[in-house]
Amino acid sequence: MTDSFGTNTDDWLFMTDTALIIDTETDQGRDPRPIQVATINVASGFEWMKYFNSGRPISPIVIKVHGITDDDVAGLERFELDEFDLPQYLIGHNVRFDWRVIGRPSAKLICTVRLARVAFPEWRYYGQSKCIEQLLGQEEASKMTIAAHDALGDARMCYLLYQACCERLQIKPTDFETAHQISNTANPVAKMPFGKYKGKLIKEVPIGYVKWMLGNIHNMTPSLHSALTKRLKAEEANSIKE
Repeated sequence: MTDSFGTNTDDWLFMTDTALIIDTETDQGRDPRPIQVATINVASGFEWMKYFNSGRPISPIVIKVHGITDDDVAGLERFELDEFDLPQYLIGHNVRFDWRVIGRPSAKLICTVRLARVAFPEWRYYGQSKCIEQLLGQEEASKMTIAAHDALGDARMCYLLYQACCERLQIKPTDFETAHQISNTANPVAKMPFGKYKGKLIKEVPIGYVKWMLGNIHNMTPSLHSALTKRLKAEEANSIKE
């Protein structure tokens, strides 16, 4: 049989009640394609990572972020979702971004940003590296965050954060149903966190800008995506009534 993304391993990968931590690095900022994918099986701790060639040049802008060049992936195969077996749940930090990058598979999504907001409401920041720093302290966290923007390094941080969230929430890390429910019922953000309308209530942001963001910003947090989607649906409902 195949592992989560293609190599031989044990039967646990076909268990519908298991989940993979996932992280990706991409070739471009707009319409990103995966050039590195890493997963960690939550039930077993099994780690997997592989590089891919997206079929187009890697943007110099993103090379500055992750350091992966065209030479690093020259001659490698392209990522094809159909070739890989995925479990029922995918877990990631802003997991909707990685889910889109690999081709929007039919998996349930658990976002550690949203879990952390519920589990650790006292934290000031919820970027992954900052979460690890607030969890471990700056000195210990630096040993992990030095590997930031490497898919496997980021997946390891996400795995640690997911386990910490589950411990604080008093649920088992393998209770994916409960983690999924918490992740997807966390309150969406109320104000724009960045951009020309930063600090403005989302319900007051022009609907044209809301539509533009939903169509063009591919790495927004799930909580912001949820808030913008709700705003758009509310606007559409009001238009129908009128």
